Amino acid sequence: MDKKSIANRIKDSVPICITGVIFILLTASVKTLSVNGNIIWNAGFILKLLAFSIIAGTLFGFVINELVSFGRKQISLPKEEGVKNSLPIFFVSFVVFILSFVPYFLAYYPGILAYDSYIQIDQIFTGNYNEHHPLIHTLLIKVSLYFGQKIFGNLNAGVAIYVIIQSIILAAVLAYGVYLIFKSGRKIFSIAVLIIMALFPFNGLMAVSVTKDIPFSAYFLLVILASSELLKKRNAVGKIINTLLLFIGVLGCGTYRNNGKYALAFALVVSAVTALIILIASKKKSDKKSENQVGNLNDLSKNYVFVCATVVIALVLSLVLTTVVSKALGAVQGDRREMLSVPIQQFARTYVYHAGADVIAADDNTMDEASKALINEFLLYDSAKLYKSDISDPVKRNTNTWVVTNKTSEFVKTYLRLLKNYPGDYINAFLALNAGFIDFTDETHAHVNEAEGTFGLGYVQTRWEENSLYEKGFYKDTKWNSLFNFLERVTNNNSYLKIPVLKYIFMPGIYLWIVVFACVFAIKRKDWKSMFAFSLIAGYYLTMFFGPCVQLRYIYPVMITVPFIGLFLGNEKTE
Repeated sequence: MDKKSIANRIKDSVPICITGVIFILLTASVKTLSVNGNIIWNAGFILKLLAFSIIAGTLFGFVINELVSFGRKQISLPKEEGVKNSLPIFFVSFVVFILSFVPYFLAYYPGILAYDSYIQIDQIFTGNYNEHHPLIHTLLIKVSLYFGQKIFGNLNAGVAIYVIIQSIILAAVLAYGVYLIFKSGRKIFSIAVLIIMALFPFNGLMAVSVTKDIPFSAYFLLVILASSELLKKRNAVGKIINTLLLFIGVLGCGTYRNNGKYALAFALVVSAVTALIILIASKKKSDKKSENQVGNLNDLSKNYVFVCATVVIALVLSLVLTTVVSKALGAVQGDRREMLSVPIQQFARTYVYHAGADVIAADDNTMDEASKALINEFLLYDSAKLYKSDISDPVKRNTNTWVVTNKTSEFVKTYLRLLKNYPGDYINAFLALNAGFIDFTDETHAHVNEAEGTFGLGYVQTRWEENSLYEKGFYKDTKWNSLFNFLERVTNNNSYLKIPVLKYIFMPGIYLWIVVFACVFAIKRKDWKSMFAFSLIAGYYLTMFFGPCVQLRYIYPVMITVPFIGLFLGNEKTE
């Protein structure tokens, strides 16, 4: 191997090595924080962290780049539209996914009424609706309960109807993803994805959980699949079908979660920039030798405009629909405190460490009185002392948002003053809250909801608010008792953490870095077709980073998207 070849390989690995440095930097910081409980960000620690991250991250990035390069040489990817008449695989996959959900449905019949479902059911019974939970989803539950009561004479049947509808939506979108992989010519890979996703226990458990996050996850994946198809050259029928699917997906994302709107808005901005880059690139390739490339770039630019226009129309319709439904139901505005989760944690941490709160021995009582006063007005009832590093809920429940809206200037000044005085505590609060998303070995996500003496609050939540639900006519009625008992044990005990190596596919941290490295590889290869999908995932992660904690239901949209990541990574450079 000559010097020129070695130099080219090193140059080729630079973007991945930089990503490797960031990966080691963040994971090492989170690991240090979780082990020690606190990090003092002095010059000595920062220099050691940077030195370790640069050395280990560069080596890690180089190895990853070499492995991927070797893999691409060994595996010849098929051309697009590799298999015709591949529609039967969709129906086969759909049936397989439905059948894979059945054991969980029987075990947890009529469904898992955990998470926020009991709150939505209470709204249905009282007629006092709140926008904090998506009203479209609440209405879907209401309609299901109505037909269950009307046809079968009991509310349990209504829950079962909801679960069946949700399972069909999830199975259909997953099957569509498998179909697209198969159609592209990757037959073996499509079968592997089908088997893995059918056997992945979180899919079955989530399919039967009555929560907005599951249909949202399906719609999220549908947006990515359909938009990725539209950014490729497709026939007229394929374009019509995927346009309709994209429209449905965006409508679902926009009505089922507020952060779905924010993620889509972020993707639109990135897509606009991407389209501009493509347009500039097409003008540079004006000679006859590049005529074909210019045509491809122009087509891709037009496809981006079309996708963005479709997303905007569907997103606007989702806003209109949400507003109309809210007014029709007389719903009150939802709780906005969740959006303040990170500032809440940062205020609470600085208070505990520097306000003389007598919570920890390390408290140096150096905080100024004005800051203490505002924090106590913002975080009522001395709730800053309830600070728990991995979840904002204990403090958030007692947050007085009036301070933010009516004392905005004072709030911002205090926030910035404490940031200036205690930047390390702000960093620690953010990293600790998002440890599960950042560090693929972190296990705090599995215990964040646990309460002493309470069963069913593991990473997968299965606990019912039984007293409240039983009074209304809902009750557990398992049709497979032995499986129910087994699943309750493994979910409550977070048994996946005991599985060597394979446990990491269940843990949230691994998914961030798969997406990040895949995105960098795509940018390195100038694969502009994939930018909408990656920017949508990035936008969604940004909303999660500022959320209240790490939860399975929050990361689930990314979990089911990652197996299909190859679909929106183009086979060839777009340049």
